[in-house]
Amino acid sequence: MKNFLWSLWYRYKEWRYERKCIKHLGMKPQKMYVSKETYDFLIEKINNPDPEQIKSLKRILNRRAPWND
Repeated sequence: MKNFLWSLWYRYKEWRYERKCIKHLGMKPQKMYVSKETYDFLIEKINNPDPEQIKSLKRILNRRAPWND
């Protein structure tokens, strides 16, 4: 019974997320399927980002926003 209730809750949360995407973006959320190797590569890049990219991101985030002038 517990698994059944959890599955209902999960489906409700999934439906609610889908409805929000349709309301705000005008479309259903996209699903992306990747191979195990690609997934491992993406996780590796997330966990160990390139230091040069981090510097670039910091430089972008430290700029003044044009609407703050």
